[in-house]
Amino acid sequence: MRRLQSIMTILGVALVLALTGAPSAQADPGPSNTEGTVSPAIIGGVEATRAYSFMVSIQDAETHFCGGSLISPSWVVTALHCVVNHTPEELKLRIGSLRWQTGGQERGVDQIVLYPGGAPEAHDLALLKLDQVVFNAPVRIGTRPAEGGPTRLIGWGCTVPWQSFCNPPDVLQRLDSAVRPASACDNPGNPIDPATEICTGNPDTQAGPCRGDSGGPLLVPSFGTWRLIGAFSRMNDIFCRDGKGVYTDVAAHRTWIESVTGLLP
Repeated sequence: MRRLQSIMTILGVALVLALTGAPSAQADPGPSNTEGTVSPAIIGGVEATRAYSFMVSIQDAETHFCGGSLISPSWVVTALHCVVNHTPEELKLRIGSLRWQTGGQERGVDQIVLYPGGAPEAHDLALLKLDQVVFNAPVRIGTRPAEGGPTRLIGWGCTVPWQSFCNPPDVLQRLDSAVRPASACDNPGNPIDPATEICTGNPDTQAGPCRGDSGGPLLVPSFGTWRLIGAFSRMNDIFCRDGKGVYTDVAAHRTWIESVTGLLP
């Protein structure tokens, strides 16, 4: 019955998308299926020029503090450390906007589901159930590419290193990068788990994710659209100086995500 309900929900949303022209998962700019050139210049990023229908700003009563990804009409995936100390009533979401303060769709949170036994150091993943269905196109979960494969990072995190706190930029930032060897992010004080985490960022130009990007998506191009492979967990360097970041591998947790959300495999 649960699977049938999921199918009916997906069919209903697809019909609404077709009739209303709601935004698709393809976004700024159209991805390439080749590795191409990695952008040198979210630290070191550039402003996105088109919205991502699935991008989520997670906010409290004051400001944006984490990102997330819409993976179904009712569910958002983010980092466990973003929401572990919050109740649903404390959170509000803005979905599918270039700006965290305006635009897109606003929703509340009905339920927070933490990965069992998860922590900021391992399995840093959580799911948020929306208080109302949203008709933005969600992003599908993809498969981690081989080492060196292209990735894209997006978020409203700090844009300058060395800051212990920063105001989020008004406009969503993006950065093209690649999957790096796990050893590049293997910090002795907080080692990476290659089976459940992904190393990315641009160490050559010190461009990568930072505070405020937590929970936000790591994307890979796939036939003219994007697929989700990661949720930002932590900086390799506490002051965001080396351009490296560790993302929880969303695909590695697919079975759990499907068991909670009812998403079809």
